[in-house]
Amino acid sequence: MLYLVSDELNIEVILKERAKLVEEWKIMDELVLAYKSSTPKVNPIWDISSNSINFNDISKEILDSGMEIYTASYDEVWAGIFEPSIYDKDTLWKNVHDSRKIARAIKAWEEKKALSPLFFVKHGSKDLALVADGKHRLTVARYMGCNNIPFMIQSSASSWLKKAIPSAIKI
Repeated sequence: MLYLVSDELNIEVILKERAKLVEEWKIMDELVLAYKSSTPKVNPIWDISSNSINFNDISKEILDSGMEIYTASYDEVWAGIFEPSIYDKDTLWKNVHDSRKIARAIKAWEEKKALSPLFFVKHGSKDLALVADGKHRLTVARYMGCNNIPFMIQSSASSWLKKAIPSAIKI
């Protein structure tokens, strides 16, 4: 983002924003260290309202085509996703994940804030789900022993779901 003042970059604004970002990262890094040394036990809370769909990192085209929210037992979800070992509880603080995103999910649930469901898409050649959005929420939910997992799929591309996660129930 460029800030122009009389056709020149406004360095002061850029430096202030950068300092703010550095401070936010510092706070988050401190939280990561605290959580790594003693990960609090939290209960995952999910926002299954239609409004929650807007808070995911999903393209506007997919959102405009329609979304459906489902829920299933963790075991069924685990069996129906591609390469579930990536999200296993033993990977919580491993380098395969962004520790800041893990900490944000834990902090939100520690503060009793509901997070939006995961977003699944069909694997290209298999009747399995790919976690398109919510990888860190899924990992934290697995670590915390969550019983049921809500997730979203694109309405127009839902035929594969009953093969991947047979017990999925539309909410």
